[in-house]
Amino acid sequence: PPPVPPPVPPPVDPRSWVTKTHEPGYCALYDICGHRKDGDVLPCPNNTKAQPPSDVLAKKLQATCPSLWSEQGGAAGHYCCTPQQVDKLATDTSKVAPFTVGCPACLHNFIQLWCVLTCSPDQATFLNVTSVQLAADNNVTAVQQVDIWMNQDFTDDLYNSCKDVKYGAANLPAMNFIGGGAKNGQEWLEFLGEVKDKRRPPVGSPFQQNFNPTGNVTPPDIKPAVENLPSCGDSLFMCSCADCPVAPGCAVPPPAPPPGDHRCMAGAITCWDLTLILTYIGLVAGCGAYAWHFRRRQQEGLQLEQNLGLEAEEPLLGMSAEDPTIGSSVAATAASNGAAGEVDIYDGDGINAESEPLPGDVHYPWLERKMQQAYTQLGEFCAQRPMHVTLAGVVLIGFCLLGLTRFQLETNPEHLWVGPSSRAAQDKANYEASFGPFYRVSQLILSTTLQSQSKYISTSGLPAIVTDDNILLLFQMQAKVDALRGAYTNSTSQNAEAALTDVCFKPFGTACATQSVLQYWHMDRALYESEQKKSPYAVKLSPDYCFGHWATQCRSAFEAPIDPHVVLGGFSTGPDFRNYSADTTAFVVTYPIDSSPANRAAALAWEEAFVQLAKTELSSMAAAAKLSLAFQAERSVEDELKRESYADASVVAISYLVMLGYIALALAALPPPQQLLQVFVLSRASLGAGGVLIVASSVAGSLGLCSMFGMWSTLIIMEVIPFLVLAVGVDNMFVLAHALARQDPTLPLVTRAGLALGSAGPSITLAASCEVLAFGLGSLTPMPAVRNFSLCAATAVLLDFILQVTVFMALLVLDSKRLQQSRLDCLPCIRVPYRDATGQWVYDDVSEDPEDEESTLLGSSGPGGHGPRNDGWSLAGVTSRLKGLAGSRGNQGSGTADPGEMYYAPQQELSPTAAAEGSGSVGATATNGSTAPETSQEIGASGTTMGSAAAATGGRARDRPSNGGSMFTPAAAIPGVTKSGPGLLHGDKLSLQALLQAYMERVHAPLLMNPLVQLVVVAVFITGLFVAAALIPRLSVGLDQAVALPRDSYLQTYYRDVMSYLRVGPPLFLVVEGVNVSAAAPDINKLCSVAGCNQDSLSVRVSEAALSPASTYIASPAASWVDDFLSWINPSLPKCCRLNPDDSPQLGPPGSRCPPPDQPPCSTNASLCAACQSCLSELPVGGRPHAAQVSKFLPWFLESVPSEGCAKGGAGAYNSALQKDNNDPTGVLLMAGVSATMLVQSNMSGP
Repeated sequence: PPPVPPPVPPPVDPRSWVTKTHEPGYCALYDICGHRKDGDVLPCPNNTKAQPPSDVLAKKLQATCPSLWSEQGGAAGHYCCTPQQVDKLATDTSKVAPFTVGCPACLHNFIQLWCVLTCSPDQATFLNVTSVQLAADNNVTAVQQVDIWMNQDFTDDLYNSCKDVKYGAANLPAMNFIGGGAKNGQEWLEFLGEVKDKRRPPVGSPFQQNFNPTGNVTPPDIKPAVENLPSCGDSLFMCSCADCPVAPGCAVPPPAPPPGDHRCMAGAITCWDLTLILTYIGLVAGCGAYAWHFRRRQQEGLQLEQNLGLEAEEPLLGMSAEDPTIGSSVAATAASNGAAGEVDIYDGDGINAESEPLPGDVHYPWLERKMQQAYTQLGEFCAQRPMHVTLAGVVLIGFCLLGLTRFQLETNPEHLWVGPSSRAAQDKANYEASFGPFYRVSQLILSTTLQSQSKYISTSGLPAIVTDDNILLLFQMQAKVDALRGAYTNSTSQNAEAALTDVCFKPFGTACATQSVLQYWHMDRALYESEQKKSPYAVKLSPDYCFGHWATQCRSAFEAPIDPHVVLGGFSTGPDFRNYSADTTAFVVTYPIDSSPANRAAALAWEEAFVQLAKTELSSMAAAAKLSLAFQAERSVEDELKRESYADASVVAISYLVMLGYIALALAALPPPQQLLQVFVLSRASLGAGGVLIVASSVAGSLGLCSMFGMWSTLIIMEVIPFLVLAVGVDNMFVLAHALARQDPTLPLVTRAGLALGSAGPSITLAASCEVLAFGLGSLTPMPAVRNFSLCAATAVLLDFILQVTVFMALLVLDSKRLQQSRLDCLPCIRVPYRDATGQWVYDDVSEDPEDEESTLLGSSGPGGHGPRNDGWSLAGVTSRLKGLAGSRGNQGSGTADPGEMYYAPQQELSPTAAAEGSGSVGATATNGSTAPETSQEIGASGTTMGSAAAATGGRARDRPSNGGSMFTPAAAIPGVTKSGPGLLHGDKLSLQALLQAYMERVHAPLLMNPLVQLVVVAVFITGLFVAAALIPRLSVGLDQAVALPRDSYLQTYYRDVMSYLRVGPPLFLVVEGVNVSAAAPDINKLCSVAGCNQDSLSVRVSEAALSPASTYIASPAASWVDDFLSWINPSLPKCCRLNPDDSPQLGPPGSRCPPPDQPPCSTNASLCAACQSCLSELPVGGRPHAAQVSKFLPWFLESVPSEGCAKGGAGAYNSALQKDNNDPTGVLLMAGVSATMLVQSNMSGP
């Protein structure tokens, strides 16, 4: 048969419960009539008179409601409550005590509120029963809903005494837990009166209590409850300054300045800009006045000259190079000077040699003269023994490269940018040494795009992300993260796999402390879906509901509150903020990872797998939903920096190849069309390759040398220094090559090399010295990356300089010898033929050419080049020889080919007569001391004769002039031959260097001499200087990590989203060493912020700073273990610190710790903990525990897990925040820490 339904109870007669009498001395509720299904008691609707107290009630009221007992006259008064109701009141208010015990006024006022509502003899004047229900256990009529009216002052005083109280364990205001984050007294009362059936989980009042339901309008016969409550600054119930900033003696920080630019302003511009503008105007006006005055004086001078009948002389730069009279006048001047013994000496580029004395000349300063002499000797030595010098350079670099065996590449950003001697590094090292390393962080940021679908559009213009589909998508992503496994090798060398549950940070037991919006539903998709399916009229854990009840009904799976600021992002923090559902554009999921050394290998493996999962599957899922996903792991920065180093290796290699091509192009030349094969000789790619190899060797050698002395390298060193040294080295290559090309080609190569290095060496030395000194000064910075970069750069530049003036000089000599012998570039064993006077392709046999022999390179003399060294090739001899050649040098203005500007063809063997004739002709030219046009023609005739003889006999000219004569016949004097052969290095040919030189001489320099151009250049420079000065204050200070990462790195998107969406900043830790926690020491009061602490204690100061976050950047007060420990041990919280006086197998010997009643084993066996008692019956004198009590109970506090029975437990929050001083025998000296949260800043570089 079907079950018989329970009988329907008869309807309750309203006359039995309606509050009819609203007069003083009458009750609206009295006694307890039954219980709800969940066991909570329900009071009886009883409009009876207040009753005198029994002895039991009197004791209970004195213990629980002493203020009400005193106000009503004690035993002579009347009350509307029974002993059972007072017991229930004491039990319920004790749950709030852990949050308010640090502020006695708040706790007192909260208890007084319920004492008045429950026991006031005038209860019926402000309370009205509006509906009733039948108790679940006995079907007796009980209260279901009441209306309560309270005076506005009563409401405000209650709220003001508690609004600033902090709950240290969670580092949040206590109002978030006891008032649902109420912003005023009315909101708090509404939260307290809401029936638990409307909440999930069901926590709250057993029946509905409507406070002030009619607003400011009070119904007839109703008188709002009035109560005088003490403020938080009351002398009897004074709270600390941290919990009551307005208490007497507490320093309230000044209000923060309004947001905006606080720089000195002069109207719409800054004072700095105004100063620059005025200075610039004054400077321009002054320059203009001076130019006008100068021009006027110049015009007056010209007018005076005209009046005197004088003609203004033509400026030197105004001469026309094509004026035929200039060449003859120069030649005539040269001839006259030569006759008088005063010769204008020109070098190979037509520059007056007297204006540039030879190296070692007395015209130079003493130091420069000594340097020139030393470099001249060094150049000759390099030219005499090029192979030995090259080998020595190779040995030097090889020795430096040995240091690469100790090479270390540092990619940790903390080690790169923070020096070990800095305060930050020392503090962090001390913290990790005392408390262990801070946990690692992996993070996901899921944000909307313009294409995302949502019913709300945020204030930023993007769609809101809080939708059912997006939350379900986040559950799907979380499922993949939970299933993720990372392979690694454990400590026993066995293969293992790490899951999130294996590596995550677990402060409260076995649950991961993942910070996610999904924690509002305990990371359980089934719970979320079941809640959303509830009726719209039922209480369900919707996103909107949890965003407002995150500290109470929507706690996480590990029972900690999840602040929406931590898991949501993108919403406005200004006055235009509407609500989280409408303005949130991003979900932020943070995975704290255990960073203990034993867990490091597993953590690294899981993070690697996490990044790979986010790159592939999670990113694809986000893209399919038209969302954007950014992610990072703790190892991401180091991994990306390493990847960048491998990626940039190809860039460096390509850059060096490009520079090699540029060097070859700049040093090479194009031969005349008749000698096209000589292009393979003139390319000089082998010289460029040698120069680039020198630069690369300098960089590698500097890395090795720095590593040899224990310096680690950075990616900046490996990426920047190669380009830096390449630029410096290439410049020196051009300087040395140009210096050698400027020397007289009639001199031996050894002498030319010495003169070239002697002229260029001092300037190269000074430039290199400045560069080395500049980088050396950079090593004084405490920033490790910059210091190591500066030292390596200085070493690289120094090595490059040494190799340039030695090895490159030797390579330059070898390349010059190759050019003289017309050998193929890169393959010098192959010679390239040239066209002779008859148009035939011929070779120059070097084996019989004394100029190409080593003896000639060493400067020997004689017809065959085998005689003893001639002192005529010394510095004094060279000077004399050049003066002897001045005549032939001065004829370039008459159109005769100048040896320094000519193209020297190989000499062919002549008959003795022709050779003697040619030698005599040339020799006469050399020894005459001056050169007239006739002499030049004689040289041309001699050259023609020599060319004809060579064509006829096909021989070689074995005898070269040995006393000032030219060693080559000018090719221009040989019919049919246009500048080809060994003289290619000095010939008149097409090259990039020649084009640039021509541009500088014929265009750039004359243009700069134009007064108008000079004015424009100076004006542009000064304007640029002032613009740069104006932009300096606008530079952003700080190091953005994104700058140091590749542009294609996924971290670029992550850092962008961090700055755009995150609404919480990094944590701030304050560590105090040597804390003496004994009652005799004042250290505790200097740290704590509960009642009785110093008004200027550390925690109080941090709390005061949190009141001005715009200027202090501290967003919340500090979470101090001292405050929570003092509250935990306080006898006013009897469920927190408890001990077992008896011997128990489960609890231990007498005096062992006894957990709170709602924690096992007490929660499973109440009789087991029935004898447990409070650790302290009362606080010692001064309100602080003794040293022995601290030593015993402090470890208990750190083991206590927070729960509803005792929310002040230190496990999770503080078990790693204390470190005992092992050198202290008393055990009361500690290293203690407090923490706070900082605001997120626009220039933040990292978490």
